[in-house]
Amino acid sequence: MWRKMLIIVLIAAGLFLIASPFLKESLIGFLSAKYNTDKLTATQLEKNNQRDASYDFSKIQPPTFYETVKAGVRVNSRSVIGRIQVKRVGINLPILKGTTSANLLVGATTMRPDQQMGEGNYPLAGHHMRRENLLFGPLMRAKIGDEIRITNLKKDYIYQVINKKVVSESEGNVIEQTKAKQITLVTCDKPTRTPNRLIVTGKLVRETVHR
Repeated sequence: MWRKMLIIVLIAAGLFLIASPFLKESLIGFLSAKYNTDKLTATQLEKNNQRDASYDFSKIQPPTFYETVKAGVRVNSRSVIGRIQVKRVGINLPILKGTTSANLLVGATTMRPDQQMGEGNYPLAGHHMRRENLLFGPLMRAKIGDEIRITNLKKDYIYQVINKKVVSESEGNVIEQTKAKQITLVTCDKPTRTPNRLIVTGKLVRETVHR
């Protein structure tokens, strides 16, 4: 009897290991869609942006199935401060304040506590997953001239991609403040542990007010 139970357990464990990457990516897709479609107001987003947030990059690790499940519990709508869209490559995500493991499994995250939309350099981080249409994976297909749109529901800020490059993860200067009004999108250059980062930079070309 115990041998049959052991075989059943081993088969179940094997099936779970095979299915877990697909389950993880499906859950990430669900979470990012959920927090991107939550009915938040401009006033709520502004209040969320006044909250403190964590920026401890040393704690960020490639997401496991367990971390993804925990993110579904830990993330809440009070972290959401806006939305980002890169229409040509299919990016449509919530922007969350603070670069944490949980936030990165939902959308794009701010990388400095002082950043403001439309002012100086506005860096955002996102995971690059094996399923290329998730999170910041589509940035691999970004091209010079693509439009990047971010919003806090009071204003839309429209940027045009002017540069795309791969740098070492140690080049932290890419997220520093600048006089130029720009956006900097940061992700891994591969969907695995890697020492390099893909950097997509856009310049602010116009702003539109929500009515």
